[in-house]
Amino acid sequence: MENLIAGMFGSLLGIVGLWTGFRQLKNRRLFSFWKTTQGRVIEKGTYRPANARFSVPAFQHSPLIRYTYQVDGQEFVNDSIFPVRIQLPAHSSLKWAKRKANSFPEEVVVHYNPEDFRESYLVLTSKWTLYAVIVASCLALLLGGLFLLVWIM
Repeated sequence: MENLIAGMFGSLLGIVGLWTGFRQLKNRRLFSFWKTTQGRVIEKGTYRPANARFSVPAFQHSPLIRYTYQVDGQEFVNDSIFPVRIQLPAHSSLKWAKRKANSFPEEVVVHYNPEDFRESYLVLTSKWTLYAVIVASCLALLLGGLFLLVWIM
């Protein structure tokens, strides 16, 4: 019975992970075509994101980069380093978060959504991050299949 449950869980995890990985690769490709404009950093610091609750408190710090940019004469302010639709804020130690925040120059290139100028990012999520999700999902699917195969025999 344990093999059946493990097999179903691994297979489901693998399928959902593969779907997510390939969907986010598609999103990443679309984000790479967003328009760009010059922006100015107005605040550098750190904060504790809401998604960091499952790590120990010492590793719940994220870099904060608040920047301003203009599109069609309107000024916008945002703090998204990565595209929010793909990646939640990265978090680690306070020292790491301060170092990351200080690594951004005062003038930044802002990628903004041509359909909603309020949505923007500074750094596009790495393809390798998404490939890692796909590889891990394939491994989960493979292990799930092996557990199901053992259960059948």
